Order: sequence, then structure tokens, then C-alpha cells
Amino acid sequence: MRELEQKFAERGYSRRDFVKVAGALSLSGVLVACGDVRPQTQQGKQAGNTNSIYSIRDADGLQWPKTAVPEPTSPVQLSVSHAWDATFMARQQQFDQLFTKRHPNITINAENTPWNNYLQKYLAQAAGGTLPDIMYTHYSWIQQFITQGIPLSLNTYIAKQPDFNMADFTKPSMGFYKQKGQLYAVAYDCGPVVLFYNKDLFDKAGMKYPDASWTLDTLKQAAIKLTSGDSHNRIYGLASLPTPASANIAPPFLFPFGARYVNEDQTKSLIDQPEAIEAMQWWMEIQLKHNAAPGLAEQQAMQQQQTDEFTAGRAAMAYNGSWITPGLRQNASFKWDIAPCPKGPKAQSTSAEGSGYLISKSGQHNDAAWIYLNEYLSSVGQQFMWGMTGRGSPARSSAWDSYLKSSFAPSGAKNILDALNNYGSNEVLYLPATPKVVNAAQPIWDRVVNGQLGVADGLKQVKQQIDPLLAQNAGLR
Repeated sequence: MRELEQKFAERGYSRRDFVKVAGALSLSGVLVACGDVRPQTQQGKQAGNTNSIYSIRDADGLQWPKTAVPEPTSPVQLSVSHAWDATFMARQQQFDQLFTKRHPNITINAENTPWNNYLQKYLAQAAGGTLPDIMYTHYSWIQQFITQGIPLSLNTYIAKQPDFNMADFTKPSMGFYKQKGQLYAVAYDCGPVVLFYNKDLFDKAGMKYPDASWTLDTLKQAAIKLTSGDSHNRIYGLASLPTPASANIAPPFLFPFGARYVNEDQTKSLIDQPEAIEAMQWWMEIQLKHNAAPGLAEQQAMQQQQTDEFTAGRAAMAYNGSWITPGLRQNASFKWDIAPCPKGPKAQSTSAEGSGYLISKSGQHNDAAWIYLNEYLSSVGQQFMWGMTGRGSPARSSAWDSYLKSSFAPSGAKNILDALNNYGSNEVLYLPATPKVVNAAQPIWDRVVNGQLGVADGLKQVKQQIDPLLAQNAGLR
């Protein structure tokens, strides 16, 4: 588990982010990778015969797109790397079985690697020139991949594909994968940070659930009122607070106050500006003044239990990504739902981020790889993979109807779509300097959380430490 936390830090996540994700997903299969789990290879396997909670018959009636490049005239084997949990890998096998029936000259060798091992494994393979034809990429990795020359630019293929329809992608989903006018990956999902709430705790307190009328002041008042109990069985109003040691702090926590973390090209910090200081002081009052959010010691204690306050039923509300819903559905022992993000004094805003797939430049079968990628990330591909399964927020707007109708989707799924369409932002840290920025800010902010350093002084120290690191991003946007 320590190795996994280190990998999160390398990718721009804070320790708090790690705790939230670990708590939500540890029992759902994603964090089984903490144990001795070897990468899986699925080659020529009849996916329809695997046990799965998803039906392959979901594909009945779907009209798959015709790819502009010609079919291979002789047998081709494509290697495709994924980072799925075991439950979802069965759906992947179903897709591959259907794909090879439509394209008999293409066979698929699907490599499934635990997420915490993925980046290290494929960076090592890149050094040896032995990458798969098609690769999964997290939004926080792609710029590093681009600078190392790993992905193929997709501009030419997309230009040849008249029905690819770039306008179909949700507004925040594709910005991570571009550099200097070239697109190097295609998003399959993009999810916003939204407000989760524990319905049981709200009911017990006799309080109305969060709704679209809420402001941040409403949130703070509710968090204070919902907090109860002593240190051993305390219930917190809010599970966690923003930290500059997080890649996605700005849209949900700073933008509502008219503040920013960095400038537009992510080369200079603005965290010491008056608006940012005001915003962070407002948030930190919830813990430092009202003790309505857990401190560092409480978070570390929950981390040792591989959970977080919200998943454990010890917090009434939590800001978290829409991608945690499968884990909550499986693990939470209480009723929960999703509400819109409350409006701030200046704006309503939240972050949105996700993942995608690329074609590696070193691959031997680029045309066949595009045939696969085009179908996989088409509207019907996203319906089959990510809409009908309730897995995550589809990157294509046209796939959302299948998601909202899925029995696997959360009841508040429409609030996720509303956030994406109306106030979601991809202005998070994602350029190559991000891991260094997060690591530099973490120990400084720990002192603020512990009451050893004031908020304003802490932010000024963060700026001093991260500005030279951010300068390394020059010329990448």
C-alpha cells in the first residue's frame, strides 16, 4: 500500500487524494493491486464465456462506425494495454470478442496491468522500444508521454474520419491530450468533482439534503451542524479540505472565490494572492475553528485502515470525483447521493478530469490500431463500455443517455452531467512539473493543518517552493 501511495504522489495526487480513492475503491477490485497480483494477458479468449455482471447482449442493435482507413488484408495482432480491475476486465474481453468478429484479420492481445504498476512498467518498456500498439493513459501522464515521444499524433487519422465528431466530446475532456496543436490521445471518460452526502446522517440531524440552492456558506453551516461526538467516535460535517498539495485544488475550491492556483500556462503560482489567501482561510476555518473536518492525525489514522471518513460513515459530506461511485455503491453501508457543487461568492465551479487511450509511435500496425481506437472510443463504443456499465462519466456527450439509464449509475448522475456541461473545468495541474509541485507543497501544508503555521504564511512558502518547479513547464501549452 505504501508503494501505491508513492505512485499517487508521482502522478500529482496528495496523500489526502490517496486516502479518498483508497477508501472508496479498496474493496471494489482496483486496490487488489496492493497485493501480489501479476499483470494479466488476455489473448484469443472467448469473452462471452466469462462470468460478468455485464451482459454482452448490451451490444445488440448498436451501429458501429466504419473506419476510414482500409482493413488489413493479412492477419494482424494488436497489443492493447489496460489498467482495469478484474470486474471491468470482463467487459473489456466482451468488447474485444465483438471487435474481432467484425474484423477477422485483427486479433487482440490485451495486457491488463494494476494501475499502481502501470506507469513504471510502460516507461521502462518505452526505454526499450517495446510498447503496445494501443495504451491507456491517465490525464496526468500524457504530457510526460508526449515529451518522451511515446504517442503518435492522431490529427491525420481524425481528419480522415468524417464522423469522428470532435464536438461530441464534453467540454473539459480533451484538453489534457494536446500539445502544440497536435492531439495525442482520445478521452474515454471525464468526471467532475461533486458533492457526495450521507443521507442517513442528514436524516438523523433532521436536515434537508443539499440541492441546487446551496451556497458555500450553506455548506459551511451544514458541516458545523452535522459535526458531533468526541475524538473516538466523531462524525465530521465534511470529510476533507482543499490543499495546495493537490493537482485539482483550483476549480472546486479557489475559482468560486475568484482565486487561482497558477497562471494559464502553469509556469507561475498565484496562491499567495489576496483572493487565494481569503479562499483558503475560509476553507480552513471549517477545521481549525470549528473542528468540522478531520485534522492530519485523523486522516492518517483512517489511512492506516485503508478507508476515508466518508466511506466509513464518519463524515456527512465529501467533495470527490464521480469515478468513486462504483466503489461507494459496493462498499458504503449507508444511503448516499450526489448533489451539485455549492455556489461561491464569485462562481460555481468544479474540476473535471479523466483518462484516454493513445497509439504508440513505435507500433507496427498503426492503421489497424486506429480501426480499434476509433470503434472503442466512438459513441457506441463509449455506450457499451462506460455508459451501460455505469463505470464512469463518458467523454462523449452522445453516450450519456445510456449512462443515465443504466441500473449501475448513481441516482444523482444528472448532477454529474450538469457539472460537466455548465461549470466543470479542466484547469488542473497536469503538465510534467506537477508531481514535484505536489511533493514540495505537502510538508508545508501539513504544518498549516496542524496549526503550526498560519494559512497566509503557508501559502507564501508554498509559492516560494513551487515557482522554480512550475517554470519547467514553459513552452508546453
